[in-house]
Amino acid sequence: MAVEHHEPASAAVRDHAPFPAGPRADDPEVGIKRTPSPPPRVSLPPSRSTSMHSHTASAQGDGDGDDDDTDSEFPWGPSHPCFPHPNPHVPLHTEIYDNTRIIRVKRDWMVKGDIAPTFANLYPQILDPLVTEDEFRKIIKKINDALLDAHDPFTLRAWLDSALGVATAWLWEDLGLTKVKQKLGALERWIEQWNRSVGQEQGVQIVSLRRTGYLTLDIQIPDPQLGPDTSSTRPNTQQDDLMSAAPPTLHFDAGSPIAIDVRS
Repeated sequence: MAVEHHEPASAAVRDHAPFPAGPRADDPEVGIKRTPSPPPRVSLPPSRSTSMHSHTASAQGDGDGDDDDTDSEFPWGPSHPCFPHPNPHVPLHTEIYDNTRIIRVKRDWMVKGDIAPTFANLYPQILDPLVTEDEFRKIIKKINDALLDAHDPFTLRAWLDSALGVATAWLWEDLGLTKVKQKLGALERWIEQWNRSVGQEQGVQIVSLRRTGYLTLDIQIPDPQLGPDTSSTRPNTQQDDLMSAAPPTLHFDAGSPIAIDVRS
């Protein structure tokens, strides 16, 4: 008895079988079919309040808009450039500790990276009128230039100091004859001179960079009577102006999806 083989016929049926049109509507594994929502026709204002201030300042022709915009990016607190820190450079329970505060200028790593310590050229407006903006920028330029010159490793004097230090078992450095120590000593003498000639009249003093480890530039000022939580007495920033301003009014079309949701 011959055995019939149906494999070619089955293969032909599989080749010409139609593909399923799609999942069934009553299939629970498909889930809920979501219809694409139409694109919104409302453009909201930018979320960054500082950009709104930038547009306002540029429209009014204010040249200091960039500095104010930078200040408003910092929340009020120890990280704010104008925050008055307690004075850690004097003993506690003393009159000078109670009547002075410290304004800290942070390091600026964008100038030379970690090759030399440099400080930010961002003017804390709480120093006005004790230290004007021009005087502040002169101080920062003088200190940054001196630090860059002292720590420049690509000079002949730097290589000579290294060779003499190795040859004399580091006695050359212990005697303070290297360029770095001489330049830093001259900078400390300039800071002391500025405190006596300029800062003493206003009760302002630049703290020695050796005391802060060149991590911050501390400026001692009389206590401005600003607390950490006294939002009514701290210097106004652009964030405060925008928060006190009236919220923008949004207008919708009658047939817009947002207007339909509000009516419903």
